Amino acid sequence: MTEIDQTLRSIVKTFKMPSIKATASVSEAIIEMVKNDIYALLVPRKDKNDAYGIVTKKDIIRKVVAQGKDPGKVKVGEVMSKPLILLTNLNLDIRWVAKAMTSSEVSVIAVFNSGDFYGFVTDNCVIEGVYHASQRRRLDTDSEYVSC
Repeated sequence: MTEIDQTLRSIVKTFKMPSIKATASVSEAIIEMVKNDIYALLVPRKDKNDAYGIVTKKDIIRKVVAQGKDPGKVKVGEVMSKPLILLTNLNLDIRWVAKAMTSSEVSVIAVFNSGDFYGFVTDNCVIEGVYHASQRRRLDTDSEYVSC
């Protein structure tokens, strides 16, 4: 039976760095999210002493839409979460990823490797990782499955 990889490295899916400036409008963020089918945008640091931020669809819904605010007049910096919750150990077991999400009350975490952006991991990535691991276990143990 093969070892099933259930590490952070195995569940990160978004390897590009979708970003938006804190000075951009929420309307601009919405356009980027819809156009590129993404759930979050990284907000870069102002300088090396600053922290990264993140704006998610959830932030926009909760802090702009539900409040009846005009997305064209609200700046990303007003609704983003900062500092960004991030992980740097790609070998971290997904249980600890889930615990980090739970304790931080977030559904998106940025992943950095050697100081560089590596990708985002979401609660959905964790669920899919658990699902795929269970499917691989079945293939290893269940004789009903046949591989080509």
